[in-house]
Amino acid sequence: MKLTNEGKYRLTFFEHLKTGLLWIGICAAAGWLFYDTILFSVAGWPGYLLFFPRIYKLKVNKEKKQIQLEFKDVMLSVYSSLSAGATVEQSLRRAWEDMGRSLKPGARMLLELEILNRKMERNIPMTQGLEEMAERCGDDDLESFVRILILGKKQGGNLALFVRDNVDKIQRRIETSYEIEGLIGAKRKEFLFMNMIPAAIILYMRLVSPEFMGVLYGNPVGAGLMTACLGLYIGAFCLGIRILQLK
Repeated sequence: MKLTNEGKYRLTFFEHLKTGLLWIGICAAAGWLFYDTILFSVAGWPGYLLFFPRIYKLKVNKEKKQIQLEFKDVMLSVYSSLSAGATVEQSLRRAWEDMGRSLKPGARMLLELEILNRKMERNIPMTQGLEEMAERCGDDDLESFVRILILGKKQGGNLALFVRDNVDKIQRRIETSYEIEGLIGAKRKEFLFMNMIPAAIILYMRLVSPEFMGVLYGNPVGAGLMTACLGLYIGAFCLGIRILQLK
């Protein structure tokens, strides 16, 4: 995915092409399984307008989860530097250097830290840079940490002590969210596997007993019955997706 200057994501041309071909392939498979012809798959092509936003959302959520994971390391690096007596500016500089060694080139937080430090080098206020970074990333935990740093910077005193309790809370929340995601991830795989079973049964019957399935193709009654089955199949899939996304 391509990152815009505003911190938003958009699919590249090849990702658009791959997503479009995937949807055409799904429609063709459904047309052959349920109607014995891929010509009927053309009727499903407009469904791409509903399919694309779902794929886009999945990819964006994946990027946001990666940001959260990277941010956890950034937060701990900043806190470690503050505990050693460094200023906020020095801590952010060291975090950039630390992430440059631990994250792969092009990682989102590495890019954000580079932008932030470049701004500070040009005498742009640190608080402004942090607020802009939090706005671009759109992560609640990152925004909370930014507010803590800015408030601690304004109040003065022992910033490390001021930050410590909040860092522990944010870290526990991130770890808890990943534990929950791990549990949901297992159920998600089970759900996707179970959704393949109806299509696999139809494919098996078509290959093993073509004469038994033949009565469902080439006539209005069979087409109507298979359309009802396809609608029920799609409805069950959408319902399962909705349940898995409940917070």
